[in-house]
Amino acid sequence: MGIYHYGTVIKEYREKCSMTQARLAERWPKSDSDEGVNIRYVQDVEAGKKHITDPMKLRKISTLLDIPLWKFGLSEYDPFNPQSLPGHGERMFQETLDVVESLIQHTLAMRSTAPLPEVEKNAQGLQSIFDYFLSYLPPPARLERRFLQLFAQEQSVAGLMHYERKRYSKALETFEQMYSTATQINDPALIVHALQKVGVELNRAGRTREAIESLERARDISFQSSKHVAAFANAYLAHVYTDSGDGLRFERTIETALALAEPIKETYGNGTDYIHQRISGILSIRARGYVRIQEPTKMFAMQAEVKQQIGTDNNLWMNYRLALYRARAYLMQREVEASISAARESFRDAKDWKSPHRVTQAYTYLREVEENGYANVSVVQAFREELKM
Repeated sequence: MGIYHYGTVIKEYREKCSMTQARLAERWPKSDSDEGVNIRYVQDVEAGKKHITDPMKLRKISTLLDIPLWKFGLSEYDPFNPQSLPGHGERMFQETLDVVESLIQHTLAMRSTAPLPEVEKNAQGLQSIFDYFLSYLPPPARLERRFLQLFAQEQSVAGLMHYERKRYSKALETFEQMYSTATQINDPALIVHALQKVGVELNRAGRTREAIESLERARDISFQSSKHVAAFANAYLAHVYTDSGDGLRFERTIETALALAEPIKETYGNGTDYIHQRISGILSIRARGYVRIQEPTKMFAMQAEVKQQIGTDNNLWMNYRLALYRARAYLMQREVEASISAARESFRDAKDWKSPHRVTQAYTYLREVEENGYANVSVVQAFREELKM
C-alpha cells in the first residue's frame, strides 16, 4: 500500500471532475490571488514529489475540485474566513440527524395517508441528504451507530419507493444493502426489518423457499428485540406461508402475531423499534391469507373487524387491499357481479394513491377472472374497459 499524501487525493478528484493536469495547472491557486503553475508542478504534486503545506491553498484546491475538507485533515470551519462556510454553513451533526430521523418517521407515516408522489418527495429529500453524508462526512462519522441506524432506515424507504414503482429487482437489491448496514451495527430490530423486506421481495420473485428461510430467520432474531418486532416478523412469515400453500402454519403464525400485538396495541405501529405497521396491517394479512388458502368464508367473517380497525388506525391505504381480497373471495364463491363491484372499489382507491404497483393489482385480478371463464360476462367486459381509461 502506498504512502498517503495530498497528491493522491488531488488526482482522484481531478479525474472525477474530468479535468486534465494542464487545465488544473492553469487554475492552480497561488499564495496571492493569482492563478496558474507549470504542468510539471501538478504532476510532481500528484506523484508525491512535491508537498503542499499551506492550509489556505488546500482550501482553495478543495473548492476547485469539490474535495471534502476532511480529506486534507481540515475542518469545514475556516477561522480566517468565518463568513464563507462550505455547504452554506457549519453542519451540526447530531442536530442534523435529529431532523433526518423526524423526516424518516414522517415519510413512513405518510404511506398510510398520502399519494405516492407526495411520499416520494420526502424519500428523494432523504436520499439527497445521505448522498451528501456519504460523500462529505469523514469515515468515523459514517461509522457511528446512530448514523448507520438512520442510513438503514433510509435504505428501507428507498426500497419501498422502488417497490411502489414496480422496480422489484431494485427493491430487493436495496433491502439487501439495508441488511448489510443493519448487520454492521448488529441491531436486531433493523436486521429483522431487512430480512422481512428481503423475504417479501424474494417471494414476489417466485423464490418462495428462500423467502421462507429469510422470514424464519427474521422471526427467530425478533425474539432478541421486543414484542413489537416479534409481532411484525410473525405477521409477514404468515404472509409467505400462504403462498407456499401451508395453511396450517399460516393460521398458527398469524395468531401468534396477533397474540403478541394485542397487549401492546396502543403502541404497536407508532414507530417503536421502527415498526409502522398497525394492528389493521396484521388483520389485513390474515384476511389475505384466508383468500390464499381458499377460505373465503373466514375472510368475510372478519371484514367488519378489519374495516373498523383501519378506521381506528387511520390506515387508509389498507382499504384498497381489503376490497381486493373481498373481490377474490367473491370470485371463489362464483359471485361475479359482487366480485367486480369490490374490484372497482379497490381500483378507485389504487388510482387515488397513484402507485403503479397498486394499480397493477387490478389487471392481475382481471386475468384471474378471465381465467375462471368469465371473460364474456358483461360486468367483466365493462370493468376491462374502465381499466383502459
